[in-house]
Amino acid sequence: MNISLFSNGVVRYALILMKYTSLAVFLVCLMCFSAIANNSYGQKFLEQTVTLKLKNKRLTDVIEKLSEDNQVKFAYANNVVKPSFKVNIDVKQRPIRLVLDDLLGQFQLSYKIIDDVIVISEQPAAITTAGVSDDSKQVIRIQGKVTDDTNQPLPGVSVRLKNSNVATVTDIGGNYTLTVPDSRGTLVFSFVGFTSKEVAIGSQTVINLQLLPAATSLNEVVVVGYGTQRRGNVIGAVDQVTSKAIEGKPAVNLTQALQGTLPNLIIQQTNNEPGAYQTVNIRGVSTFGNNSPLVVIDGITGGDLNLLNPNDIETISVLKDAGSAAIYGSRSANGVILVTTKKGSKNSGAALSYSGQYGIQEPRVGYKPVPAYQNAILRNEAVVNAGLTPIYSPAQIRQIQEHGDEQWFLDAILKNAPQQSHNLSLTGGNATSSYLVSAGVLDQRSNLVGPDYGLRRYNYRMNLSTEFGKLKVTSILAYTRTEIKEHSFNTGTLIVDAGRTPTYYPIQDAQGNYLTNDVLAEFNPLGILEKGGYRKRDNDNIFGNLTAELSVTKDLKLKGVIGGTLLSNHMFGRVMQVNFLPKGSYGSDRNTTDDNNKNLFINSQFLAQYTKTINKDHNIDVLIGVANESTNNESNYLRLKYTDPELGTPVTGTVIETSSTATNNNKVETSLNSLFGRASYNYKNKYYGEFDFRIDASSKFAKQNRNAFFPSGTLGYRLSSEDFMESYRDKFGDLKIRGSYGILGNQNVGDYQYLNTFSVSPGTFYSFNNQPVSTSIINFANPDIRWERAATFNIGFDATFFRNSLTLTADYFNKITRDILLPPVVPGTFGAGLPDYNAGEVQNRGWEISVNYRLKTGAFNHTFAFNVADTKNKVLKLEGGDQIRTYDEMQIINKVGLPIGSYVGLKRDGYFQNLDDIQKGAKPAGITVLPGDNRYVDVNGDGIIDDNDRFVLGNGFPRLTFGFNYSLSVKQFDLNLFLQGVGKRSMFVRGEQVEPFHVNYSQVMYEHQLDYWTPDNPNARFPRLAASGSQSNTNNFRRGSDMYLFDGKYLRVKNVQIGYTLPASMAKKVGMRKVRAYLTGQNILTFSPMKFIDPESTELGGNVTAGGANSARSYPLPVYYGFGLDITL
Repeated sequence: MNISLFSNGVVRYALILMKYTSLAVFLVCLMCFSAIANNSYGQKFLEQTVTLKLKNKRLTDVIEKLSEDNQVKFAYANNVVKPSFKVNIDVKQRPIRLVLDDLLGQFQLSYKIIDDVIVISEQPAAITTAGVSDDSKQVIRIQGKVTDDTNQPLPGVSVRLKNSNVATVTDIGGNYTLTVPDSRGTLVFSFVGFTSKEVAIGSQTVINLQLLPAATSLNEVVVVGYGTQRRGNVIGAVDQVTSKAIEGKPAVNLTQALQGTLPNLIIQQTNNEPGAYQTVNIRGVSTFGNNSPLVVIDGITGGDLNLLNPNDIETISVLKDAGSAAIYGSRSANGVILVTTKKGSKNSGAALSYSGQYGIQEPRVGYKPVPAYQNAILRNEAVVNAGLTPIYSPAQIRQIQEHGDEQWFLDAILKNAPQQSHNLSLTGGNATSSYLVSAGVLDQRSNLVGPDYGLRRYNYRMNLSTEFGKLKVTSILAYTRTEIKEHSFNTGTLIVDAGRTPTYYPIQDAQGNYLTNDVLAEFNPLGILEKGGYRKRDNDNIFGNLTAELSVTKDLKLKGVIGGTLLSNHMFGRVMQVNFLPKGSYGSDRNTTDDNNKNLFINSQFLAQYTKTINKDHNIDVLIGVANESTNNESNYLRLKYTDPELGTPVTGTVIETSSTATNNNKVETSLNSLFGRASYNYKNKYYGEFDFRIDASSKFAKQNRNAFFPSGTLGYRLSSEDFMESYRDKFGDLKIRGSYGILGNQNVGDYQYLNTFSVSPGTFYSFNNQPVSTSIINFANPDIRWERAATFNIGFDATFFRNSLTLTADYFNKITRDILLPPVVPGTFGAGLPDYNAGEVQNRGWEISVNYRLKTGAFNHTFAFNVADTKNKVLKLEGGDQIRTYDEMQIINKVGLPIGSYVGLKRDGYFQNLDDIQKGAKPAGITVLPGDNRYVDVNGDGIIDDNDRFVLGNGFPRLTFGFNYSLSVKQFDLNLFLQGVGKRSMFVRGEQVEPFHVNYSQVMYEHQLDYWTPDNPNARFPRLAASGSQSNTNNFRRGSDMYLFDGKYLRVKNVQIGYTLPASMAKKVGMRKVRAYLTGQNILTFSPMKFIDPESTELGGNVTAGGANSARSYPLPVYYGFGLDITL
């Protein structure tokens, strides 16, 4: 054990050394890449050679081809490079500079380099007053600045006097100067990707203008499975957000930042502690087990969203239907999330960027105890109503009132805590290479008091790409380290016990001793947090991806990928003894725990892609690939009792006593082999067809069930490409209908359930020299276990209106999942477990709508984005009959015809108001009720309230989820408002949050419980007070009913940002390209019928059959206020 501890110390210091070494290497990389960028920046990329052969093509097509093949940006006005310009070109290994000279010279065009953009304009001879009458004597000099919707300068904008050849372009700062003959003309401002604008000159000599991006997204590049597609050609149900959607949010991880941004991407914050994960679902629930989607990061499957730095993200695509997800086969039934990280750009100078935030987290607790003296009065009322003697005399109540309230235990263990993040990145590239190097740190302190509890995460990333002729090599290396320190106990228990204590009990005496009382007779939560020990979790994750892509011909590309992750998780925990007064202690066994887990995942892929356009109208794209995924997981666990209180080492020295030791070692290896492909075709960008498939072979299943085939077919039709739509272009930009059907798979099941599994007993009970002496069966085999299969149908509609300022996307889906894996229910006396078996069938259907709108009113630019979605599932088949689980008073059922995890119980019919009601009303057998007690609906009319009178009361899964984002920019100021919420959800609230003085575990009554029945308040929310154990209490609180269900819908102001961007001219003076400062807030307002518990909270986790109670026993939702700063050099 001493050797182990010494090793752990060495590892700790080695990791610290590695951290600072990594930082040093990062700084060296910054200097090296900066030098490389400075040497390669400028016109050198024009010397890059190209090979091109085209005949009778439009000049715009040739320029687009040069841009795509060489990743060079071009800018020009449509009236400069006209569609009528056609050229022939046949060059081999000729510099771009000479190619452009030849092409543009034919039409009296020239170019110049502005930043990293090649701006094409008419030759200088044309930038005169030619075309304007020579009789004009007066000339006017117009100057100004052109910016984008974020008030950043736009270089390369064409500024032209309408109906003349007088023109110029803006410089790198967006500035221009133009001489015109008189004031009667109109200036036309145009730039690729932006909406053109005309301004009458009049008496103006300074015209500053803001151009808005063209709202059309048809040319947007969308990341799909194993590739990309133009948005206009996507016919699957694919949603994508870019980094802009998450910038500036004080989110701890990427999952938090994504909440509410996309329809039917349902994210629930089940636990708010630092380092806690969120529950993610795509399009609801369609299986009884794990409904989590597959995550793919930079082409490598199986990633963890929570380990990513949100500042490193370029795009997030969500694949929702069979047409888009079938290419991922056996793990795509719950949807797929594709994450692409940022990369450098070719032909660009070095850009060093910093972004940082600092703020305060304020824990919000919605429930509060009544004052101490009132609590005593109400306890008396409860016991008197039960026919018992009052607990407090009037003198005692008067004494409590005069003494006043002590600090509530829950307030004593919570505090405000800082949260900050800092990120640094360097990007750039030359004619053949690009790079990005980034580093980030996040520090989130805990809202629980104690010695430095919280989360620190360090992210390092290096994305490099270079070309050697036809070979392109890309390498990605990322390292993430998370350090979490928490207390040694259970947070939920600490919070609930602290909240149960009334405010007439002090938590400490004058000498600082931790006190116990009638409620907390054995421990004190503040003492545990401050002195009861800790758990430290140090997790290291290394991600690597090496890709080589060879362009065999202009149509055929071959790609090889090797990548994976190496994950090492270590948890070291110590329980330290704390003594309380007048009695009780914590941690007397002085546990020391050492838990280690290592996981190696390797993913190798080989792909071939062939793209071809035949006779301009027929576009073909064929992809075929093979892949292998292998996982090796090893873990070991050691727990020692009665260790040294200072060192945590065994008090017996090197001798380990088996009676105080628990150990476990585990090793699992799995593999998945795959063949996959996609064939897509479109005719004139009007008619679309696509076929995707994947064949998987998984080690999780027996040989006869190992292979599975997952196909899908997709069709699309662009109505707006029809000739008769030409006259409606101003109103309808793009109209497309699409539909898909296919089979998706799910292998979220335990490993090797088709085999009998055994464990080795370490001789704990019979110590034969601490050697294994026997084996025991853990689980019997199910050799017939097989994949879950989801047959998925989707139909969708995409449209743009009013010159593409309004976009609309709508989808309807229907999915039926068959062969759902279920764990059998066996009696505890069986002696062994049974494996999962294919026994269920569930239908899940729903719809989703996204609307985006851009509007400019004067100097104000508005952007509106709204999404709303709904899903509903139903059990179609369930072998073995109904599955019922009881949680406290409520029951959760899986039953054919009902949604998964439905709440069932009694329905209240008001209260017994008088003795006549009691005599006539139905009652539980053997229970005597009194006025003010719950009255229940007697379904079968037999006069007895029992299980035969249960109703389906609701479901805990959120429905009608929505998000709304509003952005406003005016001059240098910007505002962003993000709302998110749920329109329908039943919250099952249990324990002391419903029942005052809950089962004598609690002695407190909360303010929201004051709405209880009295003769003067006959329509109260809660029944009359009655002490635990009384028949009234049994009738009211020991039976699951709709009294425990609350309306969980809510609207939350999730994030607000108010920012100011320094004018580019001022930023340039201090050597910067961009400086933006902003104030931000998160979770600042919530509107909901549920007032005393956060309406988003849930105990569902990722499994809706595991429970759904809301007890406020979780870490409270923090409200964040802070500021941020973005700088680009």
